[in-house]
Formats: sequence, structure tokens, C-alpha cells
Amino acid sequence: MTTVFDIALKVAREVMDVIEGVATGGSTTTLLDSVLLAQYPNDTFNNGRLWILSGTHASKVFTVTDFATTTGTVTFAAVSGAIVAGDRYAIAKNAYPWDQIVAAIGRALESTHVTGLNSTLTGDGESLQFTLPSGVYDVKQVEFEDTATANSGRNISHHWKETHDGKLRFDYGYAPNDGDTIHVYYKGLHTELTSYSVTINNEINLEWLKYKAAQELLWWGVGMYGAQVEYRIEERMNKVLQGLKGKMPRREIDFLIHTAGA
Repeated sequence: MTTVFDIALKVAREVMDVIEGVATGGSTTTLLDSVLLAQYPNDTFNNGRLWILSGTHASKVFTVTDFATTTGTVTFAAVSGAIVAGDRYAIAKNAYPWDQIVAAIGRALESTHVTGLNSTLTGDGESLQFTLPSGVYDVKQVEFEDTATANSGRNISHHWKETHDGKLRFDYGYAPNDGDTIHVYYKGLHTELTSYSVTINNEINLEWLKYKAAQELLWWGVGMYGAQVEYRIEERMNKVLQGLKGKMPRREIDFLIHTAGA
């Protein structure tokens, strides 16, 4: 299961320097790493992001509120449960803020689709035409299920078409049976990325998503930083574009074929 946490870290590695290490101590508001001592100036990571890779807070992202070079201490808002020695982490400056990273992932996902499923329509044995529910279009597959019969499974219908005015129309002689649930698979949008714990749909090619989101984020960087050498935007963009070559947005998955008991 891949989450926004995972993809955001992969994207960050493509567009900026991400430092990874192991905590030598910590608390509910700090992470201490003696390796960071005197390596970076005070406040280097302020407003940046701290990814916790292991321990009590594994798979969580914290906003850095302060960095003290004399102690190698990263400070963040209080959490329940302390960071302890041995916890692995990754940290990055605020060159590309968290909301911009997530927005870039969202824009990448908007350029493709995932399979949505709507099961709100019910047959009556006679009707051949049904109004598709709001947000349901680009239908890919239709299945019937007799929900009154245990383990009846689902049967794929090959006798339908989607009309230009948002209707699902079945051929004469192929009306859904009375009481049958009509399962409509369609091209839908990905779930909104409301937090770092949101799961990325397994239809998405994660390598494509990493590079596509990095491309989107670097375009934001062009507008923000222009050709400033320290951000190495041109170099990183070239690498990202090479990574995108030949990669398709979706994995070779269309949708699950449901059988009896599924």
C-alpha cells in the first residue's frame, strides 16, 4: 500500500536535496541527530518537512519549526510518543513546500483516471434506459448482480451503450432483471489527497506518478526560482523527463472481475 507520504518523499528526492539519517535521541517535540551537528546553519530546515521512516511515528510527516545546529536538534509540534534513538528519518528544506508537493501529485493524478464503481441503479425487469448518477461517465463495464440470492456472483453485460445525454441504455431483450443491482464501472478521478495517509490507487503506475509529479513541481520551481543555480532546476528537469520516457500512467489493471462470493 503506497500513500501520499511515500510518493511525496520520492518526489522530494527528485527536486531537492533530501537528507536521511538515524536519530540519536529525541522527545515528543524534537529529533536529535548528532551527525547533523555543525553541518548546517541554524534554521536551515525551518518550515521544511520531516519524514519519520521507522519507530512509533513511522509514515508520519512533521513540519519543522526550528533547527539548532549546535545540538543537531529538529523541533516540531508536540506529538504523542517520543522520537527515540534508532528512529530513521528524512528531512528537507522548505524550497518546495509540502502543499506544493501534494498539489503537484494531485495535478499528475488529474491527468489520468482510476476506475470508479457505482452500484446505485436497480433493474425492474422492463426498463432499458437509466440515468447515470452524477459524476458517472465514460462507462467501461456493466455488471448485474442478483443480491437476493446468496453467492450469485456478478454477470457482465455486453448489451449496453452510454448515450451523449448521460444515459445508460440496454439493448432490447436485455433489460436488467427485477431487483438486480447494476454495477457501473467508469473512468473516475482519484480520491482527493487530503492527508499524507491517503492511499494511492493501485491502478496508478507509481514510477510514472513520481516523475510526473516531480515535473509538475519543477515547473512551479521555474516560476518561483527561475534559473538560480542552487536549485539545479534544468538539471533535475532533464533527469525527470528521462525518467518519464516510456512510462504509462496506469498499470495493466482495468478492474476486478467479480465472481460468486466476491
